Amino acid sequence: MSQRLVPLLLLVLAGAVGTEAVAQPMTGGARAAAVGGATTALPGEVWGQSNPAAWGTLTGPAVSLFAAQAYGLSELRLGAALGVVPTRLATVAALARTFGFDEFREGVYRLGLARGFRLDTSRRFYVGLTLDYARVTVARYGARGAPGVSVGWLVALLPTLHAGFHATHLNRPRYAADAELPRTFALGLSYAPAPGLTVMADVLKDVRFPASWRGGLEVTPVQALALRVGVASAPVRFATGVGLRLGPLEAAVAAERHYALGWSPGVDVGWRW
Repeated sequence: MSQRLVPLLLLVLAGAVGTEAVAQPMTGGARAAAVGGATTALPGEVWGQSNPAAWGTLTGPAVSLFAAQAYGLSELRLGAALGVVPTRLATVAALARTFGFDEFREGVYRLGLARGFRLDTSRRFYVGLTLDYARVTVARYGARGAPGVSVGWLVALLPTLHAGFHATHLNRPRYAADAELPRTFALGLSYAPAPGLTVMADVLKDVRFPASWRGGLEVTPVQALALRVGVASAPVRFATGVGLRLGPLEAAVAAERHYALGWSPGVDVGWRW
């Protein structure tokens, strides 16, 4: 057996290959990866992987492309494309993602809706909903697919403090009788004590695994540059990254290190109107 496939087989046997798995790295854009995935309560997060309610905080359309490679293995490449359009009724998002290689490939197709509701003169409460179709193809064994429903909310407790919640796959979708898509529940806080500084903390529980604690820090010394670091548990991972913004053009790079499997780099580029 190829030694390059050992980490892949460990992930599959552990149930870690999935749309919201605790151990699958780099699934939600480079910004989220660089802060340890602690973006459940982060407004303005364009990818919305940790919380679709964040799409409701966007003020204009956005498109983004993301690519990553887990643990230096070409067999564990991920690519994704996202488009988000705010409308009068709700913000609409569409995402397509592929992960794996010829022998094993997972595709995810997602439609998201988010909307904000006014609580008072200065605060809004945002809710988000995603409808997924996840399809796994294994060479010589065929393909299976399943639809999933996920929800989230995001609220400003104070002008500088946000709270968020995200629950995935509430309908308990299954590829087969013994192959259920990951079901997770996440609760997070984001705190911006000063301009250009945001601190994030999340706890995420996959029903099959121990809780994962996540923390991140984003510093923006100038408007065009963001510096990010993050950490997560279960499994232990450390991350860092840089974001650039030049007018409507955005780009970010991130690198996450798994304590046993090594580095996972990722990059995204996008445009916001």
